[in-house]
Amino acid sequence: MSGVAMRRGGRPTLDDARRKSEQLLEAATALFVERGFDGATMEAVALAAGIGKQAVYQRYANKEAMFAAVIARLSDDVDAAMPRHDDRDPLAEGFTRRVRDYLRYALSPRAQLVCRLVMREGHRFPQLALLLQQMTLERMIRPLANFLDVVVARGEMRGADTMAIASASVDLVFAEAMRSAFQQRCFSTDQIRCAGGAIADLILPGLAPGTAPLNYASELGPA
Repeated sequence: MSGVAMRRGGRPTLDDARRKSEQLLEAATALFVERGFDGATMEAVALAAGIGKQAVYQRYANKEAMFAAVIARLSDDVDAAMPRHDDRDPLAEGFTRRVRDYLRYALSPRAQLVCRLVMREGHRFPQLALLLQQMTLERMIRPLANFLDVVVARGEMRGADTMAIASASVDLVFAEAMRSAFQQRCFSTDQIRCAGGAIADLILPGLAPGTAPLNYASELGPA
């Protein structure tokens, strides 16, 4: 009997095990979002994933361990998905591009899962607050503040508290993202582009008087 045949009739391959683990975490994430921590049982996750209950308990001793694995997986997705930008961009174009890209990311399916989990279980699991902080502070606020520092050094903008400006800008982005998660709304590419530009239009005139906003707000229709 060949090695391939033996694998078919015996132990699962490493790829099979990885695939089952991904199925399990996908099902767990969906159920935690839909039912909350209390409503999602290990048995329900096993059924949704198409995996035997015993195999689930072999991977995770309890529901708390499974929930921690879901958070860790979402954190990895945050690192992989965040866009990169060039700090040599002019103020108006660079600021608008960043805000628009942050909003696009915050409205992505993975980020929306984080928002919904935070709304459901943030009071119970401080790890979720840390994940949201990672999404905002390290991946958005600091890079945006660094860009504004470069703009100040170039003389395109007067000196200011760039961290405070970046934080307020990202707060507006996530206010839209949390509202979308709560209402389970979907945005088209054009709506994301215009909504991000409208946020930038609100802030740009205060950064450098005389800097013309890009007037995305005038293109923004109903979501």
